[in-house]
This record gives sequence, C-alpha cells and structure tokens, in this order.
Amino acid sequence: KLKLDWLAARYDHCMTNAYRTEYQVTDSGVTLRAKVGIAPISLQKFLDLDVCWTVSNSGAVTLALHAERNTVFPELPRFGLRLFLPKEMARVSYFGMGPMESYCDKHHAASHDYFSSTIWQQHEDYIRPQENGSHYDCDYVQLDGAGIKLTAVGAKPFCFNASHYTQEELTEKAHNYELHPCDSTVLCLDYAQNGIGSASCGPRLAEQYRLDDASFDFSIRLIPEKA
Repeated sequence: KLKLDWLAARYDHCMTNAYRTEYQVTDSGVTLRAKVGIAPISLQKFLDLDVCWTVSNSGAVTLALHAERNTVFPELPRFGLRLFLPKEMARVSYFGMGPMESYCDKHHAASHDYFSSTIWQQHEDYIRPQENGSHYDCDYVQLDGAGIKLTAVGAKPFCFNASHYTQEELTEKAHNYELHPCDSTVLCLDYAQNGIGSASCGPRLAEQYRLDDASFDFSIRLIPEKA
C-alpha cells in the first residue's frame, strides 16, 4: 500500500527548518523571504522551498513559494498550508467542486458551483477515520463566525478541507466513535492532494493523479475582515 511507503519515508514525522530569512519594509507592507527545508526526523530533506510571505497594510497575507522535491522519496500525500482558527468560525462557503467531498480522482458526482454549510456538515463519518471532506478545484473559500471572516483566494485553483478534527486525530483513531474534536477549526489550503486510490484494492494511481511533481509553485492570499 502507498500508506506504508509514506510511513517508511516518515512523512508523519517532519520538521521544517529555515536556513536563511530576510525582510523588507515598504510603504504597502512587509515582505519576508526564507529558504526552507522539510525533512523527516533522521532522514534527508525531501523538499526545498523558496518562500515569500507578504503582509499588506490592510492585513491581507499572501504566500508564494517554489518547491523542489527529492524524487527519491515517494509521491507526497498532500502539500499545502494548515491553519488553526477559532472554533467559533464554524461556517464555510466556497466556489469549487461540491457539495460532497471531491478529489482529483474522485469528483465526477460533484459540480462546480457556490456552496455553503457548517464545518460539521463537511465531515464524512466513515467507520474508520481517514482523510475526508476535501473539495477540489476551488477558486476561493471563506470561513466566518464570531464576527470574523477569513477568505482564501488562490492564484490557481486549489483544494481545501475545513474540520474540527486534526489529521493526527483521524490517523490515530481506529473507529469513528473514538474521535475527539480539537479546540479549533482546522483549515487546510492545499496546492494538491495525491489521489484517493492507493493500490490497497486495485492498481496504482494513474500518473495524472499522483502528487509527484519534481518542482511546483503554490500561491494563496488570505484576507481577514470583520463580519
């Protein structure tokens, strides 16, 4: 199974190291640039990143990065940005594939449109907890609650997942009734995810559904505002 390859690569025990950082203050805001590596504990790096964060005077934050992947490692399960937001931000609206969960190799039952729901309604209650509730090919997503809104807009279509469960919680538990929500709304903004197929009960994923790019670029803009 592909999961065993991911565990052998220790993707679930990764550390991020910044080797160089610099910043620039302008009339419009602040720009922070960093050279970053991501590596599993006790193994070599599998990603080198050139990262640029730009914080405008309005409070909007733009992330733009270029990634170079060590192709000795297996394809990535996913790549993106994970945010822990106040749990009161419990409504989500988006323009993308929905209303059910959708992935690069699992979206033909979905349609591309505007959708809105609660965070709890995003959860797919599988007997064995696992990745669920993502939405593919999104132009934007907005979370709101407690008088706060956060909108994420991609330079290119992206995937997102909004949940009250962490990925660690879904991985560690064997049954759905064992799950415990965290004290946050967990928002994942993904450049991409590997397809759902994993050769566990069929052939390996077709190449177009694998997240195995040798290099890629990812950009997302976060816009906070009062509701």
